[in-house]
Amino acid sequence: MGCTYRTINAGALTLTLLIPTWSVTTAYAQSGTLMEQIERHLEKVREGLTEVRRDIHRHPEVSGQEERTAGVVAERLRSLGLEVQTGVGGHGVVGLLKGAKPGLTVAYRADVDAVYSNAPDPVPFASQTPGVRHICGHDIHTVVALGIAEALTAIRDELPGTVKFIFQPAEENIQGALAMIGDGVLEDPAPEAIFAFHSAPLEVGQIGSVEGPALPGLDQVTVTLRGAGDLSDAARDYARAISAVSTGDAVAPTDYVLAMIGRPTADPERGTRVISGMVRAGSPAARARAKEGIAERLAALSLDGVSHELDYEEQVLPDMVNDPELVRSTLAAIRSVVGPEGLLEINEITPYFGEDFAYYQQRIPGAMYWLGVSNSAAGTSGMPHSPDFVADEESIFVGAKVMAALLLDYLERH
Repeated sequence: MGCTYRTINAGALTLTLLIPTWSVTTAYAQSGTLMEQIERHLEKVREGLTEVRRDIHRHPEVSGQEERTAGVVAERLRSLGLEVQTGVGGHGVVGLLKGAKPGLTVAYRADVDAVYSNAPDPVPFASQTPGVRHICGHDIHTVVALGIAEALTAIRDELPGTVKFIFQPAEENIQGALAMIGDGVLEDPAPEAIFAFHSAPLEVGQIGSVEGPALPGLDQVTVTLRGAGDLSDAARDYARAISAVSTGDAVAPTDYVLAMIGRPTADPERGTRVISGMVRAGSPAARARAKEGIAERLAALSLDGVSHELDYEEQVLPDMVNDPELVRSTLAAIRSVVGPEGLLEINEITPYFGEDFAYYQQRIPGAMYWLGVSNSAAGTSGMPHSPDFVADEESIFVGAKVMAALLLDYLERH
């Protein structure tokens, strides 16, 4: 998920929801009957899906290196009889499930990459890859998608339309979505809409929805230093000036700003030193203040024999904006699985990280939901990118049932 996940909604996170009995209401008569079949099938494959998750967790792979994970996914999809395409946008995998009844195409996306982490892995099936762990929940995302494929394959004869499963590499370095789009993942067949989950520090059994802006994008800032002065010392001063626009967490989400600066690089041939970084802001107004503040702070620096050139590029990663009408149309289906207390309509931006799911949303209507993976009763927290991140595996089956209900309802309504 690209960066640290802090909180979604302080009020929402204080709510406690014990794992409910996963009964499905019959708000939609046909869907209710089909959902009963889905639930029975998911119980049959529970052990197998859980072991797939643990296998992926033991063998995490960072962005651009997800070859083993892609192989596990492709093999599982082929065993279900899906049409499978590999090598899409790198190590991306696409599975096509065609229902027996006519209808449109809808897509579901799961990201598969892990992140670097040297912290101990506090689960019995710990990572066997030194310095790499699944602490953003992408192993959960992957197996939720496999669970949805299992669920909908079980009712294939009654399924209207087609579901395109997109298993995306390289989310953490925000390259995977564009690479898969470039390789035609949104074509042939072209989905009418796209959905996704991301693990969140909500209690297992809870789903969070957001209508409209959900996650901010990223701006890129590049400062080139020149001159006969001490460029090494100057780089530290300029980096501090850029970082000074950061607000910290004790502000409203829409006022949040974080400037993330990398290590300066030197180009001896050109006699320059370059400072590069990213800026994340919780609203357009905060982004504008950050951009203006950086320019003002750099202009105020006066260092002997040093000049600077500022290049500020907005929205190199776009804001992730959920289609409001699309989200609203799915809420009844979500409630049919988790009940009215299990759906948290958060409807505010979470400013602390970004998601390249935004690139899909620029092209077709899309919605990402927060999947609760914490279990406070068991003492585990699903705070992505935290060293002690632990995702409750029941979230796999919550997510699979919720999204199966959502996709089935969407296809039936269209």
